[in-house]
Amino acid sequence: MKIYTSPFLLLTASLILSGLASAGSPGTSLFVSPTGNDSRDGRSDTGAFATITRARDEIRTIKSAGGLPDGGVRVEILGGKYVLRDSLEFTAADSGTSKAPVIYQSSGNQNVVLLGGRVLQASELASVSDEAMRKRLDPAARDKVLCASIEKLGLVHAGPYPEKFDDHGGLFELFWSGKRLPISRWPNEGWTTMKTVIVNGDTKIPGTFEYRDDRPARWVSNPNVWLKGQWRVGWEEPAIKVAKIDTTARQITFAKGVSLGIGNKYTRPAGDGKEKWCALNLPEEIDKPGEWAIDFATRTLYLWPPDGAGELSVSQLEKPMVWLNGAAHLKFVGLTFECSMGDGIVMEKAESNLIAGCSFRSLAKNGVILDGYRSGVQSCDMHDLGAGCIRISGGDHKKLTPSGNFVLNNHLHHYGKLKAMYSAAVDVGFGGAPNAVNHKVAVGVRVANNLIHDAPRDAVLVSGQDNLFELNEIYRCGFASADVGAFYSWLDWTIRGVVIRHNYIHDTVGGVNPDDGASGSVIYGNIFAGPRTGVWIASGSDHTTTNNIFVKSEGPVFGIDDRGISRGYATNPKLINPVKEIEPTRAPWSNRFPEMVNLLESHPELPLRTRFTGNLVVIQTGDPFVLKVKKETKANPVIFEEGNNLVTAADPGFIDVANGNLALKLDSEVFKKIPGFKPIPFEKIGLIKDEYRRELPAADVTKRPKNNPMFQKEDEKNFGT
Repeated sequence: MKIYTSPFLLLTASLILSGLASAGSPGTSLFVSPTGNDSRDGRSDTGAFATITRARDEIRTIKSAGGLPDGGVRVEILGGKYVLRDSLEFTAADSGTSKAPVIYQSSGNQNVVLLGGRVLQASELASVSDEAMRKRLDPAARDKVLCASIEKLGLVHAGPYPEKFDDHGGLFELFWSGKRLPISRWPNEGWTTMKTVIVNGDTKIPGTFEYRDDRPARWVSNPNVWLKGQWRVGWEEPAIKVAKIDTTARQITFAKGVSLGIGNKYTRPAGDGKEKWCALNLPEEIDKPGEWAIDFATRTLYLWPPDGAGELSVSQLEKPMVWLNGAAHLKFVGLTFECSMGDGIVMEKAESNLIAGCSFRSLAKNGVILDGYRSGVQSCDMHDLGAGCIRISGGDHKKLTPSGNFVLNNHLHHYGKLKAMYSAAVDVGFGGAPNAVNHKVAVGVRVANNLIHDAPRDAVLVSGQDNLFELNEIYRCGFASADVGAFYSWLDWTIRGVVIRHNYIHDTVGGVNPDDGASGSVIYGNIFAGPRTGVWIASGSDHTTTNNIFVKSEGPVFGIDDRGISRGYATNPKLINPVKEIEPTRAPWSNRFPEMVNLLESHPELPLRTRFTGNLVVIQTGDPFVLKVKKETKANPVIFEEGNNLVTAADPGFIDVANGNLALKLDSEVFKKIPGFKPIPFEKIGLIKDEYRRELPAADVTKRPKNNPMFQKEDEKNFGT
């Protein structure tokens, strides 16, 4: 089977990985130091500037005086912390060229930290003396909690929350030696659940529910209570302000209605009693070291300091820490971005820019947002982010012009800390929400050799055309959501030419899940291991699943449904209008994707041309696949093709299944029983050493399922959408 991948995309990626795309030694160096002075000339470490902004302006002067020197300019940033009170902005005026790039880098691999906040001193906080507040505090916390006036601290972004939000609600965060401190929460871990719904409500009528525990009685005197929860479905998690707590009826009424109301949508009106929720930011719920809260009524910060010595910092910068708008041929190498309320780096109209060997941590939003051409993120570490890690887009979807953008060799983990839903490690054109308004054009993006793990929802959000996802390892994602996938796409018939190959997906929820009609992917040569992973096609067309390895205790590992019939996809403008926009009857679409020419006239609501062939399925019980479709759909010959799959309960010849090495031995029976089955390059999956990543994580971080996936069972078996 031929798998199409843009030659330009592969050439660009190979040049970058081999180092051939990088320039030689720059002709001029400038220096920046925490002990520098912006009145100096910046030409040596002893004459260093104090700020990166000053170095940027000096490069503008160099350009205006005669242009960049051969080899470009390298800004050597000496180790230390640099507080950003505003974005570092770069425009076309700050661009380099292909032969004279401008590089901002850590000097000699020193620890360079850019901070979007400031340090708070212990002397700025005092014991709680207000008797009314002391009575509200947990008895164990009364003599431990410290407080300070927000105004005296000079802090901004201190609330109150909006009546409804799904992220950090615009509130600053506290960090202890770089690690996020937990805002007060009840329960401290996990969730409580609603008992029953009294009023479902809608956008105009706030909902009311009966609660189970007596805990809310402690909050009655607090006019600023917000509850965060999965009020209706497992893929929405808004926080909503409380209007009233009735301790007699044990009922809570919200101050604001939400779309479609509260209560599980499948068991209306009472719900199912499993709707998760928690309370946020209550001084009454500070009950352990490290927790904090803001009393919005008195504008006071309360904190139970963590044990031991450390540095307390507070995020304050809401803008991106670094913002590139129209800048080209810039590189940022070896820098750390932390303690900020916004995104790390945002690139718009980018051209040939590179973010490499950087760390992004303890941010309220995303690590990097990139839109443009021939630009990428390589060998970076991102973790403890409030939203996702990398959003990337670019190209021209009407002309099918590839962007040449890339996400290579990054370690992305423990993200979605504040906005759990649709915050992915890598978001390719999806836009952070299942809404066509948010989607970005994404053509010819390569996502390869990334290690992605430990997140509440998706690993990769997929959209666009001719995008390649290969050699990534993904695990422990999706356990805090529903309708989820290691690779997840949604409601788009124009998704085409997506290749998902040679990835290792294990111990996670969802494998490849094109949801609600999302179409057009080749799923080739992947390894799926664990009870809740597999491939589910939700009424989308033109998906081919072949040459994969599935290892589970029981089947199925693959499924399709025809929900598009009952949900009216054939008349859904969100699906139809994007097809009309790309003009599928004209080149290049008619040539590249001929199946699109008559798509709208040929029952596009059905999972047409679905193939499940030549796969290895290792299961102890159950069927390898399931067709949840109507009788007439199943009888349609162009719906589903299946064949040449090997289904076995025995080890087919894995190299070391007990330790997670699911590559096949050369003498495995699979190569004889499945004609043309190709070995999967297991040893090439995941992080690699390169110019910007000199060391790899410890062995226990990667390629080690927690149990033998052949026998690993779980009560919840659903892996579909």
